[in-house]
Amino acid sequence: MKLFITLLVGSLVLSGCATLNKEECLTANWYQIGYEDGAEGYPETRIKSHREACAEHGIKPNFNDFKKGHSEGVQLFCKPRNGFAEGSRNRSYEGICPAELEADFLAAYQAGREVYTAKRAVSDAERSLRNNKKEVESLKKRIAEKKKVMLAQETTVATRYALDAEISEMQKSFGALEQQEKQLLVELNQAEADLRRLESKYAYY
Repeated sequence: MKLFITLLVGSLVLSGCATLNKEECLTANWYQIGYEDGAEGYPETRIKSHREACAEHGIKPNFNDFKKGHSEGVQLFCKPRNGFAEGSRNRSYEGICPAELEADFLAAYQAGREVYTAKRAVSDAERSLRNNKKEVESLKKRIAEKKKVMLAQETTVATRYALDAEISEMQKSFGALEQQEKQLLVELNQAEADLRRLESKYAYY
């Protein structure tokens, strides 16, 4: 079954917008296609895309078979573990789960979204820290270059005074960036702690 899903997804990539190619339309097992669509979390309305794809080849989907298969596939999809996986990948939920399964699915989906949000917070903190470090390195380089010019024999006294003032302001900015780096490290550590807590909390999924 997993192999079928892999092949189906691969065909979608290769065929562009069309959900099925000519050969798949001609040999279609509409119950199986419905089942796989349901198991992947697609809504029943996906048959419209199949209808459009197969209409080019004079083939009409068997809606009854597709619907039966889809109903079966949805039962597989609407498990809490899948809900958590969908949420943690920030995938949208199409509202396809029956009432008797939806509550548990959505609870797990929201838990997954919490983990996703926590991962994003870690990623954002890491990116901010990287950017801050780049600014620090860039500023250090500029300060060194200005000091080199200031100490050069050919540099006039007036220019030296001006460069000294510039360097003084840049060093203030350097100090501010160092303080910001400390704060960003605190935020990163907190974000990582939050993520570990949530991953431990929802480890049963």
